[in-house]
Amino acid sequence: MPDQFSNMRFIVNPRAGNRRGDVETTIRQVLGGTGIVFDIIRTEHRGHATELARLAADDGIELVVAVGGDGMLNEVGKGLLERETILGLLPCGSGNGFGRSQGISLDPKRACSALLQADVRPIDVGKIGDYIFFCTAGTGLEVEVSRRYNEMQGNRHGLLNYACLTLDTYRNYTPEPVRITLEEESDLQIRPIILTVANTAQYGYGIHIAPAARPDDGWLDLCIVEDPGFLQLLWHSRRLLTGTIDRMPGVRMLRTHRVQIERNNPGPLQVDGDEVPGKAVLDVCVVPAAIRMALPSSIKP
Repeated sequence: MPDQFSNMRFIVNPRAGNRRGDVETTIRQVLGGTGIVFDIIRTEHRGHATELARLAADDGIELVVAVGGDGMLNEVGKGLLERETILGLLPCGSGNGFGRSQGISLDPKRACSALLQADVRPIDVGKIGDYIFFCTAGTGLEVEVSRRYNEMQGNRHGLLNYACLTLDTYRNYTPEPVRITLEEESDLQIRPIILTVANTAQYGYGIHIAPAARPDDGWLDLCIVEDPGFLQLLWHSRRLLTGTIDRMPGVRMLRTHRVQIERNNPGPLQVDGDEVPGKAVLDVCVVPAAIRMALPSSIKP
């Protein structure tokens, strides 16, 4: 429905991995003359976007748009949970897993224009311990990869560097024992190199860790990868780009509403591409239809 929003607020991460030009100028060019009241606010520190999103909801803003990557979407979305305010996204981060999986253009002008014709739909979020996630969360190799990738400077981000970093991290990675308790199946005791809970299909860069995952189906997809050996991992890594990871040796795909992950000790987690501290025992669940989001009208539930 065109012109469904009378006001918007854009919360911009000025450190986002892929600005694709001056996104703030683009927003002004697209919305100027539409009659929509809008403003643009930059974040100043980690967690600031959540504060700004809550203030926007209190101010009666109809659509609050996260301008950045998956981490930025997480921060803004967290501030809008249990609010009537609609969440939007201009994906200007590095991997842009959520934007890619939901068909949101990576071109800021197209993505901003699409907000004027967007469908508003409820989407699920995942919860792991004390954190929420829109895309993925996990406890395996991806934690170290996320930490090292986020520490990379300048223009070193990109799919090739991400892939090389993952293989390099794998060489020195020792899987930890994990006990998984699901409602739907017997307990599993494993040593996974990857243990990802997915609300959407991608990590980012078109890397499909859970190809069947959808953010509006009321389920979480659990991807378990036990060590297939370096050569097998190298050969089958292409399946992450073709959406056929379930054909890789040592891979198990499960669907669940709730799962408990028990580790020997507390340790870091990956949550929407960021490393965060985590407890030894993690309760994970889906929160169905937790937030309403403006998404491209061409993408159907």
